Amino acid sequence: MAITKAQALQRTKRMLKREWVLESEPKAGTSLRNWPDGLGKNDDEIAGLKRPIETVDFEDVKTKVEEEALTEAETVAGLRDKIWEGTP
Repeated sequence: MAITKAQALQRTKRMLKREWVLESEPKAGTSLRNWPDGLGKNDDEIAGLKRPIETVDFEDVKTKVEEEALTEAETVAGLRDKIWEGTP
């Protein structure tokens, strides 16, 4: 099964809401790091998303991501792009 970039963004936002226990889904342009305008996460917290990406949220499309690639993302949409690169 293939997914679109829009579907990947929606999955990414849902995952972040669940994994980081956010009140609502973040917008695509939200910074992963900066606080208070962003989510205030560090590289370890971002790299920790590898497990839910590969085993829950993108498992059906066989996504494989590298922790280092994930930590390069600056925004929610950037994280989606790193996940998208690992999706066949």
